[in-house]
Amino acid sequence: MGFVRVKDNVLIIGFGLLGTSLAMALKERNDFRVLGHTRRREIIEWAVEKEIIESESLLELNQLLAKADIVVLALPIPATIEFLKNHADNLRKSCVITDIGSTKKSFMEAGAKYLQKIGVAYVGSHPMAGTEKSGPFNAFSTLYNNADVFLCSDDFSRDHEAVKKVASMWESISCNCVRISADKHDKLVAKTSHVAHILASALTVSVLDYGDKSDNFHGCASGFRDTSRTASSDPVMWREIVELNKSAVLEALDKFEFEYGKFRRAIENNDFDSFEREFAHGKTLRSEWLEYLKNKGIKNG
Repeated sequence: MGFVRVKDNVLIIGFGLLGTSLAMALKERNDFRVLGHTRRREIIEWAVEKEIIESESLLELNQLLAKADIVVLALPIPATIEFLKNHADNLRKSCVITDIGSTKKSFMEAGAKYLQKIGVAYVGSHPMAGTEKSGPFNAFSTLYNNADVFLCSDDFSRDHEAVKKVASMWESISCNCVRISADKHDKLVAKTSHVAHILASALTVSVLDYGDKSDNFHGCASGFRDTSRTASSDPVMWREIVELNKSAVLEALDKFEFEYGKFRRAIENNDFDSFEREFAHGKTLRSEWLEYLKNKGIKNG
């Protein structure tokens, strides 16, 4: 009689776009049993009916926590910290907690405060994936395909097994895991993601809110649509992210203003040789990044 591997239970708390997409991806790969919970009962009933999660997900939260090997907090930032505060005593001592939030220091601090004293490991996760849309009905199973996922720990040696367990979950859906400190992570995503969303919003206002709106609409085509896409993101969510990552975001904005200033000064001084060099440098860097994405897809595909 062959050995049958007992699958770990992954409990996803929060069923917005990211949580639901993760559940869909894990369910398709079938390496884990997927449970889910959210305050809106009708969403869980829908997800069970669509076979995105197991029917056990209809149980009460404390019963689900008692079954979970990995708990993924797919909640807004304040709700994540509140969850850790209110439900730490209901967790299995052998489980691992992770999240999918855009900042890490605040989560790691909450994990240290509420979980270390009871011996539950907290490993921060941040998958570099998403869209400007939100909600479970915009979810899709390929959202995380080939995504880089940052994993954060206060002590990677101490949390070796917990990090390994969380990494195995992400790698099962073709993600590439990168270990990083929470401080380094927050500084990095401030410039790669947080500032990009701010700039998209500022660009949208500067283009559409000045002059004749009808003319503005006629004048905007695919280039503006692509550049301004993330201006459609949830303002409340981005307020929470930037408020918690304020110092790193301001540092990243300083770097942007310095680079933007080069273009402005070149134009003001009719120094279009400098303008062309700066533009060419940006083109080269983006080409290198696109090549990285191409090679990553081949590696993980």
